[in-house]
Amino acid sequence: MKSGDKANSPNQDGKSWDKLGLEEIVHIANKVGLAYVEAKKTAEHYELMKPTMRAKIALRLDDGKVSEARLKRLTETDPEYTDFLDKLVEARRESDRLKVRYDSYKNLFDARRSLLSYQKEEMKLV
Repeated sequence: MKSGDKANSPNQDGKSWDKLGLEEIVHIANKVGLAYVEAKKTAEHYELMKPTMRAKIALRLDDGKVSEARLKRLTETDPEYTDFLDKLVEARRESDRLKVRYDSYKNLFDARRSLLSYQKEEMKLV
């Protein structure tokens, strides 16, 4: 289990989704939302650093005798660059995963709130 997953689990404290109260849902959504913000920041940082990383590797590989096209190919196949791209992809995946979890808790909160409101109105009719 990755760090932070325990707090994001639907069975936090042994409770299932249908047993979570509104305050608990808000608390979990807040934790997941903050983790999402951090993951998104990391992914955006990698995205912004992509041209810089490519240029850094190109400078290392450029001996003045290589054509630009060949230098570009060498740069984009360099292990350091491909490792960087793997980190970028993983950061995006984590960001997307947390976004889905956050949206799920937000939707659960809205659904639970609507259900409570409906039950409240139903009690007035009885």
